[in-house]
Parts: sequence; C-alpha cells; structure tokens
Amino acid sequence: MKELILACAGFVIEGVVFYAAGSVVSRILKLKADRTLTFIVGYLAYFSVFELMIVPMTLKWVSLTTAGRIWAVLMVLCVMAAFFLGKKNEKDKWRSNLQKVWENHSIMLAVAGIAIVVQCLIVIFYQDTTLDATYYVGNVSTSVYTDTLARYNPYNGVILKKFKARYIFSAYPMNNAVWCRLLGIHPLVQTKTVMSCINVITANLIIYQIGKKMFEDDRKKADLMVVFVCIMQLFSGTIYSAGTFFFTRSYEGKTLLANIAIPMVLLCALWLLREKTSRNVWAVLFLTAVSALTFSGSAIIFPVAIAAGMIPVVLWNRKFSGLFYCGLCMLPSVAYAIVFFATKLKWLTLAAS
Repeated sequence: MKELILACAGFVIEGVVFYAAGSVVSRILKLKADRTLTFIVGYLAYFSVFELMIVPMTLKWVSLTTAGRIWAVLMVLCVMAAFFLGKKNEKDKWRSNLQKVWENHSIMLAVAGIAIVVQCLIVIFYQDTTLDATYYVGNVSTSVYTDTLARYNPYNGVILKKFKARYIFSAYPMNNAVWCRLLGIHPLVQTKTVMSCINVITANLIIYQIGKKMFEDDRKKADLMVVFVCIMQLFSGTIYSAGTFFFTRSYEGKTLLANIAIPMVLLCALWLLREKTSRNVWAVLFLTAVSALTFSGSAIIFPVAIAAGMIPVVLWNRKFSGLFYCGLCMLPSVAYAIVFFATKLKWLTLAAS
C-alpha cells in the first residue's frame, strides 16, 4: 500500500513538474500551445536541462543526495514561475476549455483515453527480465543505495574505474534515481511503473499532436489516430519494432528515442510545413535533440532523423535558412559523437575514480 501511494504521488508530482516546465518554456518562446503540446515541450525541456546539470555532477562525483536537493530547488522554482506567469483568468480559461471538450472530441476522447489506459496497464503488468532490464533498474538501485551518480557497475556492484561515454551521457536512469531519493519510491516502482506510464502518456500526446497537424486540427480524427496507432503498436510483434519496445521496454532510454524523440521530428516537420516561418519549431526540435542524448547513446544517429524529416520540408517551403537551423539541431549529437569516438580511440578518458 505504501508503494502504491508513493507511486501515485510520484506520478502526479512528476506530471505537474513537466507541465510547469512546458508552461515556462511556452511563455518564454511565446508559443501558442494547447495543454497537450505544453506538456510535451515541458517533458523535453525538463530532460534537456537535466542532462546539462547531471552529467557534470556525475563526472565530479557529486552525491545523489546533493544532486537531488539541487534539482528539487530548480523544480520548485520552475513550478513557482509557472504559477506566477500564468494568466489571471486561468480558472475561467479552464472552465471555458472544459465546456468545449465535448464539442471538439465527442465520444472519441473516451475511446482514446481507454486506449491510453490499456497501454499503461500493459506496461505496468508486463514482466521483463532481460539484460537491459537489469541495467536500467540496477543502475538506479546502485545509485540510490550508494548515494552516488552511476558510480557502480549495475551488474556486479563493483565501483567503476572509468566511465563509458555510451552510458555517462545517457542520464535518463539518474532522473529515476533522483526521484527515488526525493520521494522514497522503490527503484523498481519508479523505473517500471511511474516513469513508464508517463512515457506512455507523452508518446500518445505526440501521436495526438501529429494527428492534429495531419488532419487540420480535427481533434476527433486526432483521437482516432491515437487509437489506430495503439492497435498498430500492439500487433508489431518483431523484436526490434517501435511497438515491441513501447510495450515491453518502456522504461529504457532507447524506447524513448524510438517513440518520443523520432516522432517529435515528424511533428516538427508537419508543424514547419504548416507554419513556414515559425522559429518555435526549431527551438522545440533543438530541445528534442538534447533530450534524445539524455535518453540513449543511440541518439548518435539523430542527425539522420533530422535530415530525413526536416530537409525535405525546408526545400518544399523554399526557406533555405532552415538548413542552417537543421545544422544547429544536429550539434548535440555531433558533439556526443566526437566525445564517443575520442574515448573509443583512447584520445580521451572519462575517469570515474
């Protein structure tokens, strides 16, 4: 019962933080975003900032407790900023939106909601005991119970002599460790239940936003797209499909790369196709590129996704300045690739002790 209460509390608190981060970023960018897009932007911004903060702390041997306290202060400030930057008529705005929900969505909102709940239940109850499961849960556990940041080998508990570039920049497990330390949630519950459900919801919100862009803001069709993609994912039975990763390995960073970061490129491409001169598209794409590094070292291939998704739209729009922005959005992965290959060639060593 205690773990259930903590899991529910963690789910709500983390969701509030993501939404608050999105509210602040939307305000800064003057982004006209609905609540689903606000949450998505907040999710990406959260992990982008977390990456920039936690990697230097890991290299400098900062304790998990210290990192958690610093991050907690930043999150409190973010929530406070979102609260004070909110419009005075926010309460009236909520009421107005609630009145329009049924008109815009009708019964399709309930159908899409049921589909998302079913996905969350599948993710919660599926038991995965693969080698990757051992790593993602073990890395959080060793960090929590040793009060360190990724200092111990999650497979055998031996302290690391040097970091692997492939893992040190993928700070996603450390986010779970920070929440475990702050709220007292068990690492297994935080990793495979709380954060996995948030990941499922975020991925579905992205699909919904893609549907809105594809169907001229028709929310009923966007809801239906969420349902259809859910069915498609359920029947994607091959071992390396996005659907298999989505339902069986939703706690892994590489799953977030396949089901959140790469679909965000498609969303940004459709967004740019409709709003040819919007620089907010590139700001969101840059946040996606940074957060992709947080999720997985496989983000080394992310420039390919950006090129495939964005360059055709840039050429179609004949806004060739977009090629420059494409290059900027590729920089995070390029920087990571330089460090990765430098460590492989032993030009650089990431000492851990």
